[in-house]
Amino acid sequence: MQQTVDLWLSRFALDTVLHAHVAGVVLVLPEHVRADLLTDGNFRMCDYEPGLGMMHVPVGLPGPNGAGRAVVLKRTLRKRPPAFVRYVIAHELAHAHLRNRGRWPGDDPEHAADALAAEWGFPRPF
Repeated sequence: MQQTVDLWLSRFALDTVLHAHVAGVVLVLPEHVRADLLTDGNFRMCDYEPGLGMMHVPVGLPGPNGAGRAVVLKRTLRKRPPAFVRYVIAHELAHAHLRNRGRWPGDDPEHAADALAAEWGFPRPF
């Protein structure tokens, strides 16, 4: 599975450190969530260095379930503790999986993403 995830991530040309963290998160996602992301040809992910001028954020075409999904990570995450980095990545992947919605009508998308990240083993560090 590691090879499959690394091949999928190679499409996004992430910073090496962030690539390793994203792979570590994706590998422990529930199978149906991992498959949802890996099989979405319109899913996009990128990273950027804040303060270096304009940045192009790649956005995929809308899929059958709504808008195209994308995750954008700041390279400043590289300077943060690993537990925080993986929490942020899991939280953002949860948003992508939930298509920026809650788990049910009226569920706050931020709370939903935090809850899923924690369920996947990446609780918000305090």
